[in-house]
Amino acid sequence: MNLLIASILDDIKEAILAQLAVEGINGDQITVVNTVSKFIKAIKTDAYNLIICEYSITGADIWQIAKLLSSSPISDHMLPLFLVEETCDLEIPPLLAREHAFFIVSINKLGAAVTSVNENNRNISNEHRGLTSTKHHLLIIEDDEDAVYSAYHALKDSYDIDTAKDGLSGFDLWENKRHDLVLLDLMLPVMKGDEVLNKMMAIDEHQPVIIVTGHDRAFNSQDLLLNGASEYLCKPFSMSTLKMQCQAILVRAKLIYQAHYANKKLESLRSLIWALDQAQSQKNADKAQRIMTAITTLLPGKPTEDELASLADMGF
Repeated sequence: MNLLIASILDDIKEAILAQLAVEGINGDQITVVNTVSKFIKAIKTDAYNLIICEYSITGADIWQIAKLLSSSPISDHMLPLFLVEETCDLEIPPLLAREHAFFIVSINKLGAAVTSVNENNRNISNEHRGLTSTKHHLLIIEDDEDAVYSAYHALKDSYDIDTAKDGLSGFDLWENKRHDLVLLDLMLPVMKGDEVLNKMMAIDEHQPVIIVTGHDRAFNSQDLLLNGASEYLCKPFSMSTLKMQCQAILVRAKLIYQAHYANKKLESLRSLIWALDQAQSQKNADKAQRIMTAITTLLPGKPTEDELASLADMGF
């Protein structure tokens, strides 16, 4: 198994290597690069089974690296790409990560995840199954076995599906795996659907949830939609309607997550720029350099020639 590690942080690199060593993956199976130019050269020159990457290296961030890997001139086939969670200053929604074909993994789970991917052609464990599929992850929380059967078989070709028969186990499963979409019944044992919804929204207010119920009450639908549900489907409904709603909700959720992530990034940059101004006014060069490093992490790469020309016109 040949691995490519893209890393600029020595402590993170050493932690990654230590985790891999535990799994019996040693130095002669590993290539380490720290710039995007070396990354591209490595991909074009040698064959790798998997890539482990920090949020940013010199010249590119994870979004740009994922785009490079999906480009046929760079790579002739998709490679599993793991992003080290500890290098992310902002939380990346799993839905966006899957859209860009990378997987977010913490360092302490990295060794086991790499081994699991290496065994993909044999018998991968359920715990790491999501690390080998870019299908959207769907959770069905429903105690009616017939309803679960119908939804599962209608959607299984497009989604990786988990199921739960009661509200509490469904919430626990979602909290552990953070599915891209949830089909949620209201009349559930142990914990009712509206309580499950409230607990999910308290953790992620943008989580896509379609309420699926046999109780068609206007006040129910209004309250649930106002409390965070994405859609309200009253039984009976056709499987074609369910498919269409799932697809539409995921497209909308992607746009919402993108806007939310961009806004968080702008907030972080605003704070860093303010801190940089303070450091410069205090003539604290070391602090200013650390802040510039943080800014570069959020905005890797250099301005284009057109951007440099625009800066020159502005007098910078």
